[in-house]
Amino acid sequence: MRILGIDYGDKKIGLAFAESESGIAVPLEVVPNMGEQTIATFAKNASKEDIDVIVVGVPLAQGGRHGSAQLEKTRVFIRALEAATSIPVVEEDESYTTAESLRLQQEEGAGAEEDALAAMLILRGYLERLGSEDQL
Repeated sequence: MRILGIDYGDKKIGLAFAESESGIAVPLEVVPNMGEQTIATFAKNASKEDIDVIVVGVPLAQGGRHGSAQLEKTRVFIRALEAATSIPVVEEDESYTTAESLRLQQEEGAGAEEDALAAMLILRGYLERLGSEDQL
């Protein structure tokens, strides 16, 4: 299964890619958030690249950097993306991915941009959850 990971932000959006068979997620790029134009581009490219599922990070943890307003903005984005494509769009908790992506840059020397690393971490969480559900 080919999976696109998205770390949604008001100004920019991090992207990552994974194949469930390999269980490996890789950061791709960070793109500017241009509203409906960005959603249309994602829908078109996901179809062209044979993406099976789109995973969008949502800020579920309380007391973090993001509050309920950001959660609602992200869910509006998700609904718009669902309306623009027939590819399933699922939510994955993105709690602490920004802090972890900064740690990867500083301590591990990761060369990818922070938001792309966050998208990779969102995908990693999704893949881990898929793996644990398969074992039930």
